[in-house]
Amino acid sequence: MDAKLNSDAPIFIVGSQRSGTTMLRLMLNAHPHIAIPFESGFITRIYHDLEKVGDLNQINNLKLLLDKIAANKFVEQGGLIVNREKILEQHPKSYADLIGLIYQMYAQKNGKIRWGDKEPAYVIDIDILYKIFPNLKVIHLVRDGRDVALSLRNLSWGSKNLPRLAREWAWKVTLARKSGSFLKDQYCEVKYEDLVQNPEATLQDLCAFIDEEYMPEMLKYHVSAAKEMPKNSLDFHKNSVRKPDISKIYMWEKKMDRGDQVIFQEEAGKALELFDYKPVKKDNTLTVKLKKLKYALIERW
Repeated sequence: MDAKLNSDAPIFIVGSQRSGTTMLRLMLNAHPHIAIPFESGFITRIYHDLEKVGDLNQINNLKLLLDKIAANKFVEQGGLIVNREKILEQHPKSYADLIGLIYQMYAQKNGKIRWGDKEPAYVIDIDILYKIFPNLKVIHLVRDGRDVALSLRNLSWGSKNLPRLAREWAWKVTLARKSGSFLKDQYCEVKYEDLVQNPEATLQDLCAFIDEEYMPEMLKYHVSAAKEMPKNSLDFHKNSVRKPDISKIYMWEKKMDRGDQVIFQEEAGKALELFDYKPVKKDNTLTVKLKKLKYALIERW
């Protein structure tokens, strides 16, 4: 496959937070053709406010929009904007052209010919991404929601409210699948568990999906992974920059108590079933009732 034929088809990695999107980003970024920078998050947010920006054929409007993008903290941390003046010189005529130029220049700086982006928040914005880039490829990484909840609750900024975490995971992954059904062969769903247990086979399938040749160096992503991450984000991605660890899959079976397992099942059971994740038997013991009350009070306050 001639890589030049695919260089204008951006790759977007989406998924509920703590689903392994950073690890997958590092794996794909190790491909000699593909450059996927640190997450940005601005693409869909700014899209909603484009009318306020005005006609991008007006250089002042273009400058203001580029300044707004450059002010994004993640854009700054990831060094996404390579040469502001060169971007303005080429005078992109549309929002899609501007984004493509920003990312393509980033790719070229890193000796790559194709760009992508990784952003968990885009898991609910697949339709918007498609409007901007009709030729895109979307990779939706799905992880058992109970492991997602465990991971989020261990973070200083993560919610401790299990029912809320269960509902958020359920609607995000379900919405992404429904959106993907409209994209057809431009959408690919990957299980985190498969990526960890069988990384080579999973990456081979993904490369076929994005029309790129599989490269063995993708499995060696961890050698330089830390250098591909902003230093202040490494504390939240310690496992992402290491080799795939099978101990990180289905942790909920050992680390989530019975009450929480039942509550998660009640809130997100349909989504667990939809994605073929193991269910647990429902019960309504006193322990479960007390936990529900605790979470209800947390949500109220």
